[in-house]
Formats: sequence, structure tokens, C-alpha cells
Amino acid sequence: MNLVTLFLLIGSVYLTIIAYGVVRTRKKGLPPRLRIAAAAIQVAVVPAALLALLLLNGDRALTATWGYPLALLGLAGFFLALCTDIVAKRIL
Repeated sequence: MNLVTLFLLIGSVYLTIIAYGVVRTRKKGLPPRLRIAAAAIQVAVVPAALLALLLLNGDRALTATWGYPLALLGLAGFFLALCTDIVAKRIL
């Protein structure tokens, strides 16, 4: 398994978990501040952990190459959480 395939697999699972988590917090009826905090934690953990692993690797070229896609993965997670919350509010 090469790095691109691994990134796509992790990214897909990451975005699925975010969508499921946002809907679940909405179904539980949590207050808005707690829902936002839960979504922020879900969005930030995976890209931060992957970036930390890249930094621990010590290879600057690998970190420079994969840092940008990890930042975009976090941005995609943010927008997915926002859109999922809007849709879940209307559906649930």
C-alpha cells in the first residue's frame, strides 16, 4: 500500500466519522456550544496526529509534501461538519 492509497483511506474514514459524529451529537440534543466543541475535536485530532507523525519522522521533504494535503483534509473536515450540522438541523 503506497502513501496515496493510505491517505485516501484515512481521509475517507475521517470524513465519515466526522459526519456520523455531528449527526449523533445533534440526535442526542446537546447544546450548541457542546456540539461545536465535539465537532472541533473530531476535526482537529486526525490531521494533528498525522502531522505529528510526519514531524517525528524527521524527513523534511516528506513533511513539506504531505503537510499541505493534511491541512486541506482539516479544512474539508471543517466544511463537512458545518454542512452536516445545517442539513441535520433541517432533517432531524
